[in-house]
Amino acid sequence: MSPNYPLNCWYVLATSDEVQAELFSRHALGKHVLLYRVGNGTVVAMDDRCAHRPHALSTGHRDGDKVVCGYHGMTYAPDGTLLEVPSQENVPPGIRVRTYPVFEQAPFVWVWLGDPGAAGLRTPPRIPWLTGEHTWASSLDVSRISANYLLLHEHYLDLTNIFHMHPEAVPPDLQRLPALDEVKVSERSVSYLRITVPTRPAPWEKDVTGLAPDARSPRLEEGVFISPGLHVQRYVIDPQGSRPLTLVRVQAFTPESSGVTHSFTRIARDFTPHNAELTAYLREMFHEMTLRDAELLESMQVRIEEEYEELEPRRDLNVKADRAALRARRIARDMVDEETRYVGRILAP
Repeated sequence: MSPNYPLNCWYVLATSDEVQAELFSRHALGKHVLLYRVGNGTVVAMDDRCAHRPHALSTGHRDGDKVVCGYHGMTYAPDGTLLEVPSQENVPPGIRVRTYPVFEQAPFVWVWLGDPGAAGLRTPPRIPWLTGEHTWASSLDVSRISANYLLLHEHYLDLTNIFHMHPEAVPPDLQRLPALDEVKVSERSVSYLRITVPTRPAPWEKDVTGLAPDARSPRLEEGVFISPGLHVQRYVIDPQGSRPLTLVRVQAFTPESSGVTHSFTRIARDFTPHNAELTAYLREMFHEMTLRDAELLESMQVRIEEEYEELEPRRDLNVKADRAALRARRIARDMVDEETRYVGRILAP
């Protein structure tokens, strides 16, 4: 099965806390990437492979800002240049391992693994939901899910599954979500927005907001496919007589392969920001929901791989609630096709 993810895209390869002075490796987009911080705190990303033999540089050690291979001691500068070959005096000129553009926007470390010349044409995604007049409190969760990254995007672009997947999270008076009357599409992103009828709070909403059990408030729910590497959900409770309460789930999805995805989830809120117990409560709640989602998505991935081998692959039924998900899939496919055509032109005689 050919990869359905574009290479020319910024992806989160790690959290800021994961990348320290120690050598750290992550498998993404079919590549093994070495990450570490040099003395001034800057993050370095390079191929986790010695130029001499296919040995992981991450199993070696640091010599100042340099990386020493644990096999024969080949030593590399942070820009990937080979500096030393212990078994001989001269160093073959021009030998280096590939390094990658890095942009750190805490808590995420973004890396560009595609065409080096194209990195400057696209900036890493910005997250305007986490800026403004209010102080935000947040937590972070990292997981590895054995499912294609588009399954994750599609899952979170269609929250009509919440009544069956997470019924305990649904407000008691909410029987169904309003239809998606409008899906906004740009060249590289998809978004939708819906507003529910006023309802009483779900148990978790009472716990985190302090709303009265009989208080009826509408909810604004927004989902955004910002890029193949980033998905954002915004959930706003708008109680009468006080300011709206906003909860944001920022999800960075990074394909390891066609069947495995690294998920980096940041849960942020703009109310009671200094309540550590509330932060832990929300982190645990969303972590449990993610585990339940992952179990379902992984079972779907198994079925997809089985059906891929069939002589007549099955076609899925699509309904109105799938509009945003289908648009996101089309954008990802167009990005992959664009890269394929570009490579074809380069390799053409």
